[in-house]
Amino acid sequence: MQNGSRQTFGIGAVARRTGLSASNIRMWESRYEAVVPDRTPSNRRLYGREDIERLSLLRSLTLRGHSISSIADLSHEELAERLAGDQLPSAPPSPKRRILVVGTAVAETLSANPSFDLELGEVFGDLRSAFEAPRVTEADLVVIEAETLFPETISSVRELVRRTKAPRTVLLYHFSASSTATALAKAIQGVQLLKAPVSVDQLLRQCMIQQSQPGIPIDPGPVPARLYTPDQLGQLAKVSTTVECECPQHLAGLLQGLAAFEKYSSECEDRNPEDALLHAFLYRTTARVRRTMEEALQHVVLAEGITVE
Repeated sequence: MQNGSRQTFGIGAVARRTGLSASNIRMWESRYEAVVPDRTPSNRRLYGREDIERLSLLRSLTLRGHSISSIADLSHEELAERLAGDQLPSAPPSPKRRILVVGTAVAETLSANPSFDLELGEVFGDLRSAFEAPRVTEADLVVIEAETLFPETISSVRELVRRTKAPRTVLLYHFSASSTATALAKAIQGVQLLKAPVSVDQLLRQCMIQQSQPGIPIDPGPVPARLYTPDQLGQLAKVSTTVECECPQHLAGLLQGLAAFEKYSSECEDRNPEDALLHAFLYRTTARVRRTMEEALQHVVLAEGITVE
């Protein structure tokens, strides 16, 4: 784009040339005044070649360990001198993580914004074609756009995630019953649901978050069965032992509380899918702790020679 006699570039083009994300550029601009772009009458940012060179220098220095706050106000010459005299080795480029996409519109958005550390791999037009594909490659992140979510969608998404071995999934949907979205969040580990419409920046930010954070871990294994019934715990909470020890009563009381919280977590009303994911985590975690405490109580019961009906 020509701005008078000066060639200018939009923020998307600057992001591609510098390797910075658009949100990163805006943040450096607003917080540190690292660059001051021109503005069109509609307030669109326009950057010159000198801005691109400056941002590239800033990025190179931050990759070598310099904080942006300590170098943002340096001149172009000072930045170049510091980079030339910096003896620290350049940070090796991190391997790009592979992404599998369902939805051509989402794929076009991601391919047009290659400023984050994800390599676009396989692309499927819709969930059905992805599900029916004879094979899919492994991926670090799966991004799916679905017009609607139905109960049968859960098994299709879960199977696709299993085949790709992706630890994280972003699912963008337009219409769904809240119960279906909640059930999907509970059923698939590492899924993040986004209700359309979302902006390009929101989608890119969520992809970056998902590929860099582990999220809430949920054990997909079975929930351990209870070793004691509520009546048996009630008996143990009142039992008298042959020695002056109240461990059976204390353990029984703790187990009554854990059992109650386990039940509460499994039945708690979910306001949204994120709540569902948290409650599933609490439910399974509490169940594992409950089983450990039950086994401890079994040892005490055997040692004390206690009989429960």
